[in-house]
Amino acid sequence: MDNGSSIALLLHEDALSPNDCHLSEILDLFEIPWTTLTIAEANGDNVAALTAGHLQFSILTSAPCLAEVLQRCKTEALPTWLAAAASIFVYGFQATDPCQALLRQITGDPAAEVRDSNPWPMNVSVTDAFPEMCGPMSGLQIRLERGAADAALVIRNSQLQSIVGAPDGHLFAGFTNCGVRFFVDSSLTMVDIRERTATYFDVKKRFAGAVPIVMYLKWAFRDVCLAATETSACLIIDDPPLWPRYGLLDFDELLQLADKLTFATTVAFIPWNWRRTNRRTVAAFRESKGRLSVCVHGCDHTRGEFAARSLELLDKRLKTVRLRMQALRNTTALDHENVMVFPQGAFSPEAASALKRNGFIAAVNTEVAPANDAPNGTTVADLWSVAIVRYGSFPIYTRRYIDHGIENFAFDGILGKPCFIAGHHDLLRGHGSELAAFLRQLAALRWTLRWRPLEEAVCRSYSIRPNGEAIAVRMFAERLLFENSEEVTRRILVTKREPQLASLKGITVNQDMVPYEHLDGCARLMVDVPPGGSADIRVHHRQLDVSPDSDSIRYRLGVALRRYLSELRDNYGYLLRLRV
Repeated sequence: MDNGSSIALLLHEDALSPNDCHLSEILDLFEIPWTTLTIAEANGDNVAALTAGHLQFSILTSAPCLAEVLQRCKTEALPTWLAAAASIFVYGFQATDPCQALLRQITGDPAAEVRDSNPWPMNVSVTDAFPEMCGPMSGLQIRLERGAADAALVIRNSQLQSIVGAPDGHLFAGFTNCGVRFFVDSSLTMVDIRERTATYFDVKKRFAGAVPIVMYLKWAFRDVCLAATETSACLIIDDPPLWPRYGLLDFDELLQLADKLTFATTVAFIPWNWRRTNRRTVAAFRESKGRLSVCVHGCDHTRGEFAARSLELLDKRLKTVRLRMQALRNTTALDHENVMVFPQGAFSPEAASALKRNGFIAAVNTEVAPANDAPNGTTVADLWSVAIVRYGSFPIYTRRYIDHGIENFAFDGILGKPCFIAGHHDLLRGHGSELAAFLRQLAALRWTLRWRPLEEAVCRSYSIRPNGEAIAVRMFAERLLFENSEEVTRRILVTKREPQLASLKGITVNQDMVPYEHLDGCARLMVDVPPGGSADIRVHHRQLDVSPDSDSIRYRLGVALRRYLSELRDNYGYLLRLRV
C-alpha cells in the first residue's frame, strides 16, 4: 500500500477472538490495510511504529477490550496514542459493569446503559444527516425481523449523532470525545463472511454485525477501500417472447413507462423462441435507444438444464445457444447481450466454466448457490462482492426481486454492487404501478444510479481505488468498459482473477492484443486512457471443439409442450385480468 494512506489498527486482547478474526476478514474483503495491536503493546512508540508511513489510522476494538485499556490509564483523559486516532469504532457492548462504565465514560452520559434489544420485529431508522457514511441507506425506515439486532445503546447526549436509531435506543451512533470521533455499534458480534450460504443476504434478518461495520469502513477508509464510482442498474424480465403482448406485459406500455421514469429493461430471452418473433416488436427493440434489449435465458428453458455437471453436455448446449441467437440476429438484425440468466436460477460450478469458454462475459442470477447435489462454496463474502467469482473464476452477478425490499438494494449500493431487478411478466400488473412506485424509491436514494442495457451495466460494474499515480481497477466480468472524462491521461492498473492460465487465450484493449502478467492467480495489465477516451478491455479464453447438441424427437416435443403450456399459463392469467 502506498504511503500516505489510511490504516486500521485492530486492538485486541492477547489472542485474537473469533470477532477479531471476522473483522480482519471484512477488512481483507475491502482491501483495507490493517495491523494488530494487543492491550499489552498499546503505547505511543508501538503505535507510531505500526502506523509509520500512513497518513492516519483508525482503531477498531470491542467494548471489553477498550474498557480494559482505559481502566489501566486510571484517568478520564484518553491516552495520547488513542487520542491520535482519526476515529475509533467500538462494538460488542455487553450488559456488564465494565461495558456500562465505558459507555458512560466515552459518551459523557452518567446514565448511559446497554439494553437488550426487544427480540420481536422492530422498526429502525437510518439518519439522513450523514450521507457520507450511510450512502443510499440514508433516511430509510427498516423493519428488522426477530434476531436481526441483539442490543441497543441508551445514550442521552445532545452532541450525539444517531446513525441508526431504534425504539429503545441506538444501534449505531457517533460522537466526539477529547477531539476524537467515536462510533459505537451495539452489535455483540461481527458477521462471519466466510460462512457458507445458499440464499441472498438480507439486512432485515442480519443487520447487527453487518450494516454498521460496512458503513463505517466505507467511510473511514474511503481513500483506500475498493469502491464504485456509480451504480449501474437494469430491469431484467424473464421468459417473454418478442411479441407485442405477453401475459401482463405490453411492450408499448413498458416503453412509455421507461421513457417517463428513465430506466432500461433487458428481456431474458429463451433461445428456443428465436423463430417466434413479431416484426413490429423486434423493431421497437432496435429503435429503443438502449431502453430495451435482450440477453440469453438458458437454451430450451428446461428445468436444471444448466445445473448439469457434464462439461461436454454444457458445451453442446451453449453451442446450440450460439447458433440460435446468431439465427435471431441474421433474421431480425437484433443483437443480444452476451450475458446468461439461468432458467429457474439453477446452475452448476461446471456451467460457469462452460460459459467462460464459450465467450459469455457474465451471468446474472437470483440463486447464489449451485443447484442439486453440487458442492456449495458460496460465502457471505461472495455476496458482499461486486460479483461471485468462486466458480471457474467466472462472474455471477446477483439480482433481486422487488419484494426483497428497498433496504437490500440500498445496502448492495453501499457494497458497490450493481442494481439488477428481477421479474416476470406479472411485474407489469396494474399497468406497472407497483414497478413505477419502486423505481421512484430507487431514484430517491442517495446514490448515482445509471440505467443501462444489461451487458453495458455488467461491463461498468467494477471496483476502483487510488494506487499512487495509477488507479487500481478490479475487473469482474470478462469485459470492462472504462471511460476517461478528465482532461489528462489516466493510467489504470487492471487486475482480474484468472487462476487457470492454460485456458487464457489473451487480453485485448480496444480490439488490440496487449501484453499482461500473471501473478498470484490474477491477470494484470496497465492501460493508459487518453483524455476523453475509453478502454474496452476483453479477456479471451480457449474454446472446446464440440458439435451443437442433437436432441431426440421425444426431447424436442417435450420442450415444445413445456413452452406452449408455460405461455398458456402466463397468457391465461392475463385473460383473467381482462375479464375482471
